[in-house]
Amino acid sequence: MHTKVRYLSHRLLRGVLLVAAGASLALGVLFLGLYRDQLLQERAEVSMQLNRMLQVTWENAMVKRDVEGLRDIVAKLGSLNGIRDVLILSPSGEVRFASDPEKMWLRMPEIAQKTTPGKPATSFETHASGNEVLRSINPVPNRAACTECHGPVAANPINGVLVIDYDAAPIRESAMRSAILLMLAGAAVIALTLLTLWFLLRRHVIAPLATLDAATRSLATGDLTVRAPSADNDEIGRAANSFNSMAERLSAQIALAEAQQQFLQTLLDGLPDGVRLIRVADKQVVLANNTFCQQVGQSATTILRQPCYRYSYGRDEPCVPTLMVCPLVELKEVGDNIKASHYLKRPDGSVFNAEIHAVLVELDDGQGRERYIVESVRDLGQISQISHEQRLSELGLLAAGIAHEIHNPLGSVRLGVQGLVRELHAGLVTQDQIIEYMRLIDQEIDKCIAVTRRMLLLSRPPVSSLQLVVVNEALTDTLMLLEFDAHTHGISQQIEVPEHPLRLLTDEADIRMILLNLIQNAHHAMDKGGTLVARLFADAGDAVIEISDSGVGIPPDALARIFDPFFSRRADGVAGTGLGLTIVKNFVERMGGTVRVESTVGQGTQFSIRLPLAETVMKSAG
Repeated sequence: MHTKVRYLSHRLLRGVLLVAAGASLALGVLFLGLYRDQLLQERAEVSMQLNRMLQVTWENAMVKRDVEGLRDIVAKLGSLNGIRDVLILSPSGEVRFASDPEKMWLRMPEIAQKTTPGKPATSFETHASGNEVLRSINPVPNRAACTECHGPVAANPINGVLVIDYDAAPIRESAMRSAILLMLAGAAVIALTLLTLWFLLRRHVIAPLATLDAATRSLATGDLTVRAPSADNDEIGRAANSFNSMAERLSAQIALAEAQQQFLQTLLDGLPDGVRLIRVADKQVVLANNTFCQQVGQSATTILRQPCYRYSYGRDEPCVPTLMVCPLVELKEVGDNIKASHYLKRPDGSVFNAEIHAVLVELDDGQGRERYIVESVRDLGQISQISHEQRLSELGLLAAGIAHEIHNPLGSVRLGVQGLVRELHAGLVTQDQIIEYMRLIDQEIDKCIAVTRRMLLLSRPPVSSLQLVVVNEALTDTLMLLEFDAHTHGISQQIEVPEHPLRLLTDEADIRMILLNLIQNAHHAMDKGGTLVARLFADAGDAVIEISDSGVGIPPDALARIFDPFFSRRADGVAGTGLGLTIVKNFVERMGGTVRVESTVGQGTQFSIRLPLAETVMKSAG
């Protein structure tokens, strides 16, 4: 039995014992008092009867003048067992007759003063020896027959006082013995009642409560299958039924909460970016998805309930806010958000550059409202890898157009070589004709080299060092690479570039990848043909690239999501990777530029990119 139930049973037992002991004591005192009063009354009646008999004897002796006979009767009465003294007092309190001769002629006015004619009395008094006695006092009234000796009744209302003292010790001992017997009998009855009550309490109260308590403790430790027996239809049985109903509801609620939590975790684990939830009050990570765990090289059990700085930055103390942008410090109001670039640390000591988007939210966790930081962590190194894979994937899609661009010049070269061989065999060719054939062949070979150069520029991985890139050439080359695809889909490509070169200080492969993705998106939007216009111009120290199409346009609900990773909604119905525009936005922002889009459903879309010119960048740096 559990400690609390034992404590309850002991407390009930102590309470019942105290009540029983108190009741027994009260009943004992009450019985003792009642028995004492009853015994006193009985002895008083006996004493008064004896006193009246003495009165009759006295009156008879007075009438007959038999003083010696009266003295003898008083002496014999005094010798009876239990009688301490027999006295006959005068009205003034002087002892005239006594069973003890030594008390003759003593004066006891206090006894005479307490008497009232015709009202005998009995009470416990202290004897001259110091012992307690039961004293019976009987004032003998004066009568007409006695006036000759005692005078008129009016002047002398009593003739004397008869006093009999009984030893009180036997009376008290008898009363005490009777009281003890009564108390023992009462204690036996109470003990039997207590045993019966204790048995009933244990069987019908303590044992069911112990079972219910054990079930409650099991439920508290997480055993949702535990149920309390509820056979009896009493208060405890109904409490057990209520407990079982509560356990059923709790089990259902916990199962629902676990299902919702699992749904949320599965949803978060499906995101390509790392996500973690940080409690502002103690900086602990309370939620993280699989992507974030993979990014930092830790398991979820290791990361959760730990400070955000421990397994992300390899620190034992909070980050210094003056040395980095910390969302916990920067975000003050609910809804505030921030974007920052951090270097996160893995267990092996390696670090990776991450782009962090954070927002401050306020949530109710069941114990009150708490503030949390929701962080979206994007591995920029992985984005670069994805962008290069995307670059190679896009080149694969250009294979047909590239084959066409190379096949035509090679076909011309072949025809020229075959014609030249025939002419040489026939001896009909001159030196000038040979030179002309060689010139035509060289031109076609230049076309093949130009195509392969464009492919190489587009396919090579990004380099760490910056270089001067002529945007005019990059835009022209990209349009030429996609010319076959445009012709196949009935798309007219137009280009407007300035005569003077516009140069950027960036990576050439990246700028060509940006142009390729934008032009391909325009082609996808015009699956039934249309017009594509590519414009390049300088404006306020920036190079502005505009790619416009006359396609189907982008619906407003999709316009806000076109730069999200893996979001794809192509007009031609082909499933895309959803990374093209994400890479465009990432590259443009990394170059210090901006990208803007305007679209009207049914009319077309225009992407506008602003990138700082090399001259502007160098002036700012200088």
